[in-house]
Amino acid sequence: MSLQSQRGKNTIEKLYQDVQHVVDEVDSIVKEVVMIMDIRKIKRLQFCNNTADPGSPRVAPVAKTTMVGSDDELIEIKEQLCGGSSNLQVIPIVGMGGIGKTALASNVFHDSLIAYHFHVRTWTTITQDHKVPDILLGLLHSMTRMSENLSRRMGELADCLYKSLKGRTYLVVLDDIWSTEVWDEVKMLFPDDHNGSRIILTTRLADVAAYVNCSGPSHQRQFLNDEQSWNLLREKVFGQECCPLELEETGKLIARNCRGLPLSVILVAGLLSKISRTKYQWGNIARDVSLAVAASEEHISSKILSLSYNHLPHRLKPCFLYMGGFPEDYEIPVFVLIRLWVAEGFLKPMGSKCLEEIAEEYFDDLVKRSLVLVTKKRSNGKPRFCSIHDLLRDLCIKRGRDEKFLHPMDGIQERMENKRRLCFSKPVEWFHFKHANTTSLVIRSIFCCSYNYRVLICFNLLKTLHILEVHFETFPVEILQLFHLKFLSFTTGFIRYPTLPPSMTKLQNLQTLIVGSSVKFSSERRLVVSLPIWKMPRLRHLVFLSITLSPAPIHDEEFPILENLQTLSTIRNFRFTKEATAMIPNLRKLKVVYNVNSDYELNNLVLLHQLETLNLVFQPSLRTQSVPLRFGVPLSIKKLTLRGCGLSWEDMTMIGSLPNLEVLKLLDMSVVGKEWDPIEGEFPMLKFLQMQRLDLKHWEAENAHFPSLETLIIKHCLELESIPSAIGEIATLQMIEIEDGKLSAVESAELVLEEQRGMGNDVLQVRVVNTDRNSSCNRFVDLEQRFSKTYYEYE
Repeated sequence: MSLQSQRGKNTIEKLYQDVQHVVDEVDSIVKEVVMIMDIRKIKRLQFCNNTADPGSPRVAPVAKTTMVGSDDELIEIKEQLCGGSSNLQVIPIVGMGGIGKTALASNVFHDSLIAYHFHVRTWTTITQDHKVPDILLGLLHSMTRMSENLSRRMGELADCLYKSLKGRTYLVVLDDIWSTEVWDEVKMLFPDDHNGSRIILTTRLADVAAYVNCSGPSHQRQFLNDEQSWNLLREKVFGQECCPLELEETGKLIARNCRGLPLSVILVAGLLSKISRTKYQWGNIARDVSLAVAASEEHISSKILSLSYNHLPHRLKPCFLYMGGFPEDYEIPVFVLIRLWVAEGFLKPMGSKCLEEIAEEYFDDLVKRSLVLVTKKRSNGKPRFCSIHDLLRDLCIKRGRDEKFLHPMDGIQERMENKRRLCFSKPVEWFHFKHANTTSLVIRSIFCCSYNYRVLICFNLLKTLHILEVHFETFPVEILQLFHLKFLSFTTGFIRYPTLPPSMTKLQNLQTLIVGSSVKFSSERRLVVSLPIWKMPRLRHLVFLSITLSPAPIHDEEFPILENLQTLSTIRNFRFTKEATAMIPNLRKLKVVYNVNSDYELNNLVLLHQLETLNLVFQPSLRTQSVPLRFGVPLSIKKLTLRGCGLSWEDMTMIGSLPNLEVLKLLDMSVVGKEWDPIEGEFPMLKFLQMQRLDLKHWEAENAHFPSLETLIIKHCLELESIPSAIGEIATLQMIEIEDGKLSAVESAELVLEEQRGMGNDVLQVRVVNTDRNSSCNRFVDLEQRFSKTYYEYE
């Protein structure tokens, strides 16, 4: 055998060995893509059963996506859902990982006919190591805005779920069930009121499908044929453009070698979209794909995953592997992820861009390659939460181990030596470390889902500490021994909030401090802690529930300017003197709350020339007093949120003149007055407008007033008579949402939609949520997913 042949054989064998254990879960990568993209496909009025949470992937309309080869099956499932027996029925969708089970279920779930037909729709994804209370919580929070203090006791959750479904026509999706035991544990909680309710269940196990639906057939997902694979590949790479003729033959060969698995097609398309569109470059990819599938047809998807990783630029590989440190199916805050990358030193300075901007570009690149999934978006369209498919996570873990980059600590016998990044998905116990030579440990980063204070003495060189799903009631003071710490994130508990000791300034290298909450309290109920940030010159981001700052000192050698500080949230009753603004010249995000009447010198906010996001909150105790309404807003502002300010509509002229403003949220009597008549030329860049709990009654507007508006959300404006008819003429407008509004306002929105449909506008959507209980719209009222394990204050 020649040396070249031997090398080829060895390469194939290594690929085969690398991916043996990661062919267990694939389809939700397609699910998330379709979930994000599907809404824009709906072309008629949706009386949707989902509230548009600004963090939801369904808030910002996105580009159309295509799911090939499923039209007949989609129609068949819709017929089963909307017709047939009135008894409760279970509809299983079965197939291997990556074949599109969840994508099909998602297309059905978001179909406009299905949204109209069912009073309640709810969805939850089930992990292999499921816990029944988590399943019930997911279903409850998916269908309604439950109290944030909802008990986790099994009996109460079961009773609440049953009562929420009782007497209503519901559609439940149980995504990715791995065992019959899961079904046995939850099936009694779904009442059969003989009203046509349905349950969709996705699984890769035919035995599970037969068990839950012994009297009927399952929907077995089929592989794409060669033509369908090519159509999907071409759509993902070129969109609406045509494929150049010189690439078509090679492209079809690549698609054919994906063997009909949608995930493989999508991942290869991600590769092709990032390289030059030349026959030579495509030929290289074709050879790589052929090599990846040559050894074993059974492991095609895993080999394609490895291929996607191998083709990543060197700068992106550590960022991608780092995703394996988060638990399975964990919804990762993008804000946190990017700050972790910065603290880890994965990013290199480029020109005038700050490290966070570079990290955002890296993140977008991973998304475009279909390796990371955006699950929720902010009101400005930027990603808020993301996730990684389980199969890709397995790949991160395996490659991380092989490259000595990331080490999951799952067993008692795991060794600590020569490992830099540790992940603990199980309780961290002292026995993990008692045999370790602590003087030789080089551990720099820890992800953990539990906490043991004795363990920290081993990690005096630690740089990042990310504590997940652990609720502290007091600050863990032993952390103050970690002098080199750059990133610290943890969560407070239910009883009281931790105080931060004055000795926090010992952490002189700290860049990011993030403190979340396991409960979402109103800002009035939060206790306040103080932090002497003026002696922490490397601090870049401070995200806390509620914090006070000592008055800003005058700049000198003892108190250097905090040139690195970019985020402050949420600070309370802070006075923005000229000395204070001079100390934080590069601040980009600011949230401040006031509940005591005083002069806070808010006019000096105009001196923060880098500020892009500003959130000003005046609490109810101030609304009967003389609130310091006058504040300055720098021209750099892109996102402005006001709450309780009591401005007049005439003051909107000042805000409307901001040249870069893209998002404006007017909440809780931030503006008072019955009439708003904007001036032409205002709000030139505004894309997102939300009005909530205002006393506005008459609103006059033309398309020239908001020329760039894409999303209009009106919540709890109970006096507003109507939506301006001319608002529909705004060429960029994609969504109007009304929640708890007058029937006349709802009807005016319907009229706007009808007029636009008559003019050929199929992009505009209208969503009506939780409207007047006495109106004919009541049967369409339901609420949306708002469940999140941890609440952060950096929105």
